[in-house]
Amino acid sequence: MQNSMDNKVFLSIAILTHNRAGSLENLLNNILPQAKKSKEIVEVCVSNNGSEDNTREVVAIFQKKYPDLIKYNENKENLGFDANMVEALKMSTGSFVWTFGDDDLMAENAIFEAIEFLKQNGQDKLGLVLLRTESYFIDKQTNKKVIWTNKLDKKKPEIFEINKKEIIGISFPEIVFISALIFNNKLVKQILKEDADIIEKAIGSIHIHAVIYCLMFLKYADIKGVVLNKRPLIYQELSSYKFFVEDKFKSHYQVQKKLNRLLLSSKYMSADYAPLIIKREKKLRREFIADMLVLKTFGNFNYFSYFGCLKLFFQQAKLADALLFSSFFLFISITPSTLLIFLYKLMLMKKYGKDWKARWQFVSDVVFLTSKGARRRDFLPPNNKFYVNL
Repeated sequence: MQNSMDNKVFLSIAILTHNRAGSLENLLNNILPQAKKSKEIVEVCVSNNGSEDNTREVVAIFQKKYPDLIKYNENKENLGFDANMVEALKMSTGSFVWTFGDDDLMAENAIFEAIEFLKQNGQDKLGLVLLRTESYFIDKQTNKKVIWTNKLDKKKPEIFEINKKEIIGISFPEIVFISALIFNNKLVKQILKEDADIIEKAIGSIHIHAVIYCLMFLKYADIKGVVLNKRPLIYQELSSYKFFVEDKFKSHYQVQKKLNRLLLSSKYMSADYAPLIIKREKKLRREFIADMLVLKTFGNFNYFSYFGCLKLFFQQAKLADALLFSSFFLFISITPSTLLIFLYKLMLMKKYGKDWKARWQFVSDVVFLTSKGARRRDFLPPNNKFYVNL
């Protein structure tokens, strides 16, 4: 339909893609008919991160069918997730930009519902919208779709405002994934321009989207974030991987420390938020220990080298942290899983109180299903510039 009176793009959908031509084709078939029917102007921005498959040809077919809807960028080489995210955001011209992964899908009428919400809830003061997601696995033995969701979300209102201190105070591994984020594009563009030094330093962290919304809340005190929790608007198929202790340490400890320092050095950091980042820094050791505990508890405890892990701990962590990590690493290596399950349940009881069973089910479902994979989940490749500069 695309008949907005002022002829301005209202919503940009920024898709990041790399070597997933088949998934991208499914996504474009999913999104473009919705975008075409929209009363507000919607553009779909595809940023191809140096794919070596037939991604370019797939996009070309859709450009012929929807010539007014698709914008296309192709990087000459794989720039990494974060740099490609920045390229996709730069392409977008809408009042709002919805970031999207190439292997996710939208629910029916998702674009209509998102636009109606954005129009009715104060465009100028709205900086970020988080969308509810339905994640699922395809059971390879039965070929059936196995849906799981965080039951704790069902206890929350259909629409509620984000506690900015809470979202800045959590560690980045806990954040939502990119397809669940709609940004105020004017604020994003200002951050990319005015805070280019911070953005550049965060490239390679695989958390550039979280850095952007943290900067947004730090920089603009009156900007709010909202969670649209009415129903899932995104469907996410989860893959199974082998998780390695070394990779978890790099992504959930080393990278977090650097990102924390980066935010603390920001000129927008205030006395209200600095203690939250410092507190988050102190949580990192507990979170990495929890990572190792979960991996061993649910049978996905892998490492390349026992002594290599110890070497990594002592090279990259403070002495006290390295001693703690190495001691716990030894403990869980020799402890039966039944005892670790008991310890993990105690930890959940302490953190979640009467809701611990819901959290246990949530974690056990996802970890059990993700642990079946044979392929390594490499959070942070060794040649990543961000990792090299840690």
